[in-house]
Amino acid sequence: MFNPEVVFPIFFGTWVVLGIASIFMFFVNKNAAQKRKVWPPFVIGVGVLFAFFIYLMGFPVEVFAIFGPAIFIITILNLRTVVFCDSCGKTIMNQNPFSKPEYCQKCGSKLNA
Repeated sequence: MFNPEVVFPIFFGTWVVLGIASIFMFFVNKNAAQKRKVWPPFVIGVGVLFAFFIYLMGFPVEVFAIFGPAIFIITILNLRTVVFCDSCGKTIMNQNPFSKPEYCQKCGSKLNA
């Protein structure tokens, strides 16, 4: 579609900006309620944006047969495994998608996951 040599630097720059913004929003910020509100649209938007960049870089449509389900699964796992502590505001990224953590790793408070 577009020249990948033009699109890739934009893709890379976008990911750097999103990475820095997400560090401040989800790891520096201690407001758990705000994080819970922003997390779902952020994760879904990043997945859609990644798929859009794949399209812009001119990958064949068949690539979406692999990347589409992968993006979907990663998005669902991110939505399911990340919780926020109401007491200290820590972002907890659980490594087990089949169970939710019961207590905060930082302060020990019971989580409302």
